[in-house]
Amino acid sequence: MRTDFNSRKKPKPAQSLLRAHIVIGIIFLSFLIVEFRLFYWQIIKGNSLEAEATKQYQKLIINTGKRGSIYTSDGHLLVGNEKVYRLFAEPHLYTESKEKIHKQIFDLLLELDTDFKEATEEAAKKEIEENFSLFLENKLAIRDKKWVGIISGVTEKTKDEIENLKIEGFGFDPYFQRLYPEASMAAHVTGFVGKDEEGETLGYFGIEGSLNKELSAKINKEITSNFSFGEDLSKKINGRDVTLTIRRDIQFLIENELKKSIEKYGASSGEVIVMEPDTGKILGLAAYPNYDQKNFYEFPTDFYKNPSVSNFYEPGSTFKVLTVSIGIDSGAITPETKCDNCSESRKISKYTIKNWNDVYHPDINMTEALAKSDNTAMIFVREKIGDKTFIDYIKKFGFGQKITNDIQEDTSPSFPEKWGEVELATRSFGQGISATSLQVIRAINTIANQGLMVQPQFIQKVSDRETHQEIITETIELDQIISKETAEEVTKMMIESASHGEAQWIASKDYLVAGKTGTSQVNNEDGGYDDEKTIASFIGFAPADNPQFIMLTKLNEPTTSPWAAETAAPLWYKIADKLILMFE
Repeated sequence: MRTDFNSRKKPKPAQSLLRAHIVIGIIFLSFLIVEFRLFYWQIIKGNSLEAEATKQYQKLIINTGKRGSIYTSDGHLLVGNEKVYRLFAEPHLYTESKEKIHKQIFDLLLELDTDFKEATEEAAKKEIEENFSLFLENKLAIRDKKWVGIISGVTEKTKDEIENLKIEGFGFDPYFQRLYPEASMAAHVTGFVGKDEEGETLGYFGIEGSLNKELSAKINKEITSNFSFGEDLSKKINGRDVTLTIRRDIQFLIENELKKSIEKYGASSGEVIVMEPDTGKILGLAAYPNYDQKNFYEFPTDFYKNPSVSNFYEPGSTFKVLTVSIGIDSGAITPETKCDNCSESRKISKYTIKNWNDVYHPDINMTEALAKSDNTAMIFVREKIGDKTFIDYIKKFGFGQKITNDIQEDTSPSFPEKWGEVELATRSFGQGISATSLQVIRAINTIANQGLMVQPQFIQKVSDRETHQEIITETIELDQIISKETAEEVTKMMIESASHGEAQWIASKDYLVAGKTGTSQVNNEDGGYDDEKTIASFIGFAPADNPQFIMLTKLNEPTTSPWAAETAAPLWYKIADKLILMFE
């Protein structure tokens, strides 16, 4: 069969042109679609895609470091951190009944309850157990939430024990809380850690409050690669550590002895401060009633403040040491000066001022007057000094001035404005002028430190564990208040006072003490004084010829005896006997 190629029909020119246009149009449209998609992904969705891509190989790590620790000067951890856990539940994941879960975890969680562990009576334990059981039942009964907090403060041991039970729907969130290896030791110095209004960690009172910024952990945000094969490129920025001037052995001693004396003498409260005379370092500070920093919320809020820097009292006869110092330093008297106006009580304005025992000593000299704590002799000294000089010296001794920034709640009573005839008389023997315990020990320490006033200090150093830098606290010399010669003269007078004054019965025969008792009245609500309440105190330094420590003991409202010679002085010597051995 023969094919005739010439017999095929050839396409018309118009049809060929149309097909060409269609092909070109399709190609052009394809280019437009491609360009539009490129524009859409690169321009419109570019930022979004870049973020998504970044997510694939980067992650943001947010870490919070640990709060700084607090140490004693001899290297013992006073306040640290411990890792604990918050037990939470996801009720929608439960595979067992709430009754079975309750039975599995009840005993483990009950052991975390401090009240249960400390309860000694069986009835009290039973009540705590029943209340905790009801609490746990209510928590496990919640089913309409995806997340339920069960209990905080779970230890590593308890966490492991619960995890071994393999209960579905339970989990743990780790966090750090304050650790107190020495229990409540030095609570009034350290303060405690709580939460602010936003729920953030914040230090309150004491060192925790005053150095909150230094102690606080910092938050660090850092972007790291997902391809770092487990390498953590972030850093936790820890808070700085603080080392106190307090010695653990001294703090332990004074806290124990103070508590025993408060019970023995029926006092409502009390304080003991031990300071290094030449540096101002506070070697120990105890106040009672005390509180537990870890469970601060279980105590009355008025327990939190350090009374030695926040509570005001009238020093009473311990102030007489300052009056004779002013008299000698100003040249108004000498230790041998005799009082020519001490044979009877003094009539000042409409008031009659008596001696504490209503016994008077004509022609008594100033050394004897200090030993016998003679009020009329102090009025005599003040009159010899003169009004302006007396007031100026009291200002120089630091009354009306804040002590230190080391303790957050440190305050100071304002300097008296009224200095009439009666006020001048009573203030010469320590009534009618207010101070804190730390102000009193700072002022009288000038005598132990050859007339030089130094700043009391609680902080020895601040350390940065990341940079290994340390900020050492240097001794701060404030002013030469009295001359060295005056300080030596008054020291001799204080030795005589300790050896032959009201507290001579308890004076040590093994070491020399320069000291003075003080029994002051307590203000009542009417602006006068309570006839039945006193504040008993004793301040002294030893050994008197080369002081290693100065100490103030104070008992508020003792009931066995109102007199310092029978309460605060025995407490002072009981502690001092042990301190002398510590400093050898």
